[in-house]
Amino acid sequence: MYTTEDLINDFESFNLYIGSLKTIEETLFFEPIAEGKWSIAEIISHISFWDRYIREETLPQMKLNAVIKSIDFETLNKQAAQYALSGVSQQLLFQQKLEERTRLISELRKRDEEEFFAKFTLNGEEVDRYSGYPHSIFNYIAGFIWHDNHHKQQINGFLKEKGVELRVYDNSNIEK
Repeated sequence: MYTTEDLINDFESFNLYIGSLKTIEETLFFEPIAEGKWSIAEIISHISFWDRYIREETLPQMKLNAVIKSIDFETLNKQAAQYALSGVSQQLLFQQKLEERTRLISELRKRDEEEFFAKFTLNGEEVDRYSGYPHSIFNYIAGFIWHDNHHKQQINGFLKEKGVELRVYDNSNIEK
């Protein structure tokens, strides 16, 4: 059975992947991954901005029967992309990403099982239209794990095209 602890560990493991990207040349880091698409820098900033938003704004509201209104995702995405291209360094983007996910994981670990499965309404919906499951912290974080993997595949495809090989570590062999 996939547990809350499994979910948190999977969500946390994205930091291992981010760590493997630290060796990418700066020119590739800021190059769009395809025409009309973001760069790796913008993707990392995007995920970092969402981690902070979830931790500061959304997670505190996620309680039984809560009615939550989330920010328009395009607004937050635009802010994240602009920040990534503002002259911030590659190293700082990595550092902020790792710190934001670590902070969010810390907040998730403070929640008990009951809190993870408390149902709430998000943007007028009781059921998540993508998963078909009721909104809960568990389902919300599962959606962001899917989101992380989506961006990971985009980045990996771009790097493969560029002939860059990553040494990606995962925690599947680590005892829990």
